[in-house]
Amino acid sequence: MYFTSAPIHTKRRNPRRRDILEATLRVIGETGAKSVTHRAVAQEADVALASTTYYFDSKDALVEEALELMIERSIEYVRRYTDCPASISRDELIDRIVGFADATVNDPNAFVLAQYELMLEAGREEYLRPLARRWTIAYMDGFQGVVRSAGLPESATEIITNFVEGALLNHVTTPTDDFLDARLRPMLTELVEAIG
Repeated sequence: MYFTSAPIHTKRRNPRRRDILEATLRVIGETGAKSVTHRAVAQEADVALASTTYYFDSKDALVEEALELMIERSIEYVRRYTDCPASISRDELIDRIVGFADATVNDPNAFVLAQYELMLEAGREEYLRPLARRWTIAYMDGFQGVVRSAGLPESATEIITNFVEGALLNHVTTPTDDFLDARLRPMLTELVEAIG
């Protein structure tokens, strides 16, 4: 006689754990990393307080794993928009960067405010810095490839990514409905023309 059982989720792979991390990102995005507590996250996730303490033994663990989740998402967006042929036009470069920005600001799972807050927290907390460095390296590698494919000098990568990050931060603090087409695209086009 053979018995079959339902799949068993390990503690790390349990969907409830992921829901708690999503709630942590919402708390961070709404009120900052310093406001993360087991109680605040449990309330946001609509789970019992015991659930948050079962999966995460400290506030630091919640914040660190939320940063890991944010990095995972950000790197996926970077790959999606920077994976390209060896040669692309500068117009395609601009389209790809604007597409990345669009996905970043308009996907409800991207949590742009949480991303910035987590990066600032990495500046304050030593234990988060290796994760922030990993994110920066993956981010820059992706953009370096697409910038190179457009025939721009390697130094253009940092100039362009700094511009995009600054523009996204500006949009978060002073949002406009026409950010992508009326502001980001024209300024990015001028920047690429000036570099190249």
